[in-house]
Order: sequence, then C-alpha cells, then structure tokens
Amino acid sequence: MNSVIQCLVGTKPLTRYFMRGEWRSHLIQDTKEQSSSMVTEFAHVVERMWRGQFSFISPAEFRSAVARCSEQFNGNDQQDAHEFASFVLDSLHECLNHVHPRPLPERELTLDEELQFEQLSDAQQSRVQWDAYTRRNKSIVSSIFQGQIQSRLTCMACQHTSTTYHMFTELSVPIPDTGSDNSANGPALHSEPQPIDIYQCLDAYSESEILDGDNKWMCPVCQTKRTATKRLMIARLPLVLIVHLKRFSTVGHFREKLEANVQIPTMSMCLQKYVTFGAGEQSTLYNLYAVANHFGSMSSGHYTASVSDGLNGQWNHFDDTRTSVIHESQVTTPAAYLLFFVRTQRGIE
Repeated sequence: MNSVIQCLVGTKPLTRYFMRGEWRSHLIQDTKEQSSSMVTEFAHVVERMWRGQFSFISPAEFRSAVARCSEQFNGNDQQDAHEFASFVLDSLHECLNHVHPRPLPERELTLDEELQFEQLSDAQQSRVQWDAYTRRNKSIVSSIFQGQIQSRLTCMACQHTSTTYHMFTELSVPIPDTGSDNSANGPALHSEPQPIDIYQCLDAYSESEILDGDNKWMCPVCQTKRTATKRLMIARLPLVLIVHLKRFSTVGHFREKLEANVQIPTMSMCLQKYVTFGAGEQSTLYNLYAVANHFGSMSSGHYTASVSDGLNGQWNHFDDTRTSVIHESQVTTPAAYLLFFVRTQRGIE
C-alpha cells in the first residue's frame, strides 16, 4: 500500500487537485459512505505528505477506509500492488465523476451499424467510442490516467474486421521468455535469464494472436467460424501511463515470480510503434517518474517505491519509514513491478 501511495502522490496533477480542495466540489453526495470516506482519507494523506510537518506518516485511517470498501484489502496479509492501485483509482474515479446522474449506457450496434462503423478510419472510430465513454465518465482520474485500447479481429478468409474499443487505466504487459544463457558445453546448471527491455514486453502485448481451432471466430460476413487474427493497439494515450509488468505467472499447479531484469528507459520511451494511425498525433514519448518495486516471493514479499521529485531530477527511494536519495541508474531493477510514466508533451511539474 505504501509504495502505491508514494507513486500516486508523486503524480503532480493528482496532488494539485487534492491540495487545492477541488475534490470536495466533485465528490458525489449520494456515494456510499464507505467510498466517500476513502476519498476523504486519501485527500488527508496527500495533504499531510505535502505539508512536510513530519518525517513520516502512517496512513492507518486510509487503510481502514479501503478495508471498509473491499474485503479483499481487509486484514494484515500482503496485497498485490497492481490490484490495490487499480482499486484506488477506480474508486476515486467513481466517487469524483463529474457526470451525475449518468445517462444510460449506449446500446449495442446492429450488424448494419457495425459494418458502417468498420468503414470509418481508426481515428474516427476512436473518437466515436471515446465520446460515448466520456458522456458517462469524466473525472480527475480519467483526465490523467485513462487511455483507450483498440481490439481488432480480422477474418483470414474475407478480411472483414470487427473493431472494439475499451478504456484502460494501466497496461498489463507480459514478460516474454527469452531463454537462458548457455555455456559452450551445453546449458548451465544455474543459468541466468537473458536481459530484456520494455519494448519486448510491449511487442508481446500488441503482437497478433491467431484464433484457430476451438477459438475460431464467427465471421458475420462469411456466416461461419473462421480462423482470425486479433491484435491490441493503443488508440488514445493517457497523460500518465501506468505499466504493470506481469511478474507472477502460473506454471502447472504452481505460481511463480519472474525475476527478469527488464531494462526500462527513464527518459523518452517511445510508443509510436504501438499506437493506431491518428493516435500518434499526440506525443508518443514518455518519461519515467515513479516505480513500485516488489522484493521477495509470491507468499512473502516487500514493496518499496522510487519517485522523482520532478524539479531537479532527484530520485528518492521510499522503504516504509526509511527514505534515501538514489542515482537514476538505480531506479529500475529486477524488482520493478509498476511503472509510472508521464507524456512529455505536457509534463507533470
């Protein structure tokens, strides 16, 4: 929990919003008491951290408020930082949504409407779907953290496409298996995994998937099940991009943690390759400003955070009550789990 709080408080637009008290006018009055209490306690955490009156604070009230909202976070067991960050951001979005009362959701397209939709350009499709989403959703969370994913199915027989769009708050990317170092005389007994970089993870996320066999797609044009491709691309880039490295995997009956050292640029990570045509009109360069780290195993572990102060480029490492200054070269390690990037076009200062 502490590591996620440090990363969120290190997000300057979010911090300014709470420090200026803007959240009070946006808090939905008929929100469940537990949820509104969580927002209030989060605001108090932000205020106490930025006033600088104490060398450290205990977010006990915030933790209790979160536990009242979700049994998942009740008790003293270690919780997954990715799940916790998703829950907090979703809760903040729901409680601080400007659109209230919400209109009814859009109805599903008819087949004729879907065929017409497929004739639109990627940029036009994205705008139609984003406008539909923002008619029901507009908050400080959506303005900072939310982007849009395009999911496209393509029939390999007739080339008909079916394209859908959905909102995302974080990208969960796989860590590909690059194999292990081998000695000249064969595989080593204790070989180390090859280093990989973040672009290989993004490649694995956006590569085309073949839907065949039992997974064949019912093509509405062919009117039969066909082999198809499925590909995910980013249609709308958020101001702040959260990347979740999927370090925990299931192998048979067992869960294991991937300790791969993913090389991550702290400056100018380029996403041009992973966006749809038209989305690249925005800046596609991102700078890293915060990392939540996980040390240990699945059953027992420890979280820390590394956060840039955004002013002079100094990186601070937070380990519960301990704080230290670290060099930029120490920021990304095999423990990196949640990565917080800001788009260079606007910055977070």
